[in-house]
Amino acid sequence: MSWRVTRTWIAQHLSLGALVWAMTAMVAVATTVGAVRTGQGWKTAVLAIALAVGCTLVPWLRAVTARAEARRRDRLDGTLTIDAWGVTRSAGERREGVAWKDLATVRIRTTSAGPAAEDMFFVLDGTDGKVCVVPNRLAVASRLLTALQERLPGLDNKQVARAAGVVKEAWFTIWTRAEDRAQQRPN
Repeated sequence: MSWRVTRTWIAQHLSLGALVWAMTAMVAVATTVGAVRTGQGWKTAVLAIALAVGCTLVPWLRAVTARAEARRRDRLDGTLTIDAWGVTRSAGERREGVAWKDLATVRIRTTSAGPAAEDMFFVLDGTDGKVCVVPNRLAVASRLLTALQERLPGLDNKQVARAAGVVKEAWFTIWTRAEDRAQQRPN
């Protein structure tokens, strides 16, 4: 097997992390074997073993932490249902929803909390006083904006784009019921 074929196989089948782990494991084995044979170099062998163990545990710890963070966010954000009735968000014991027929306005609220925290929320206001607040991460995962664009004629996509670029406290109205728009027009 030529070096080019071997290099290609390595690039296709091993990640950089796996390659680093393999190298540290080989160094740990080699230094330990050397220390056993000569009786010297135990500090180097212990350090190499510690590095190999660290390279083994770090990816595992990252994966565990990522899964825990995803579960935490899912508990906080909840689930979003978009159906023929309307939009419903459930998070723990809390349940909020607005029917399409009762939808009065759709707004976006931005905050200065990002980027480490959610900083953009869709706020659906009903004519009956009900409100459904959807964090952007959940809105993206559930394709809320697509559903709004399909169901709400006159949705202001320019305002959506403006809101996406804002990193401070602000409100953007992206849709208002036609009857409400007619009442707002000056005579």
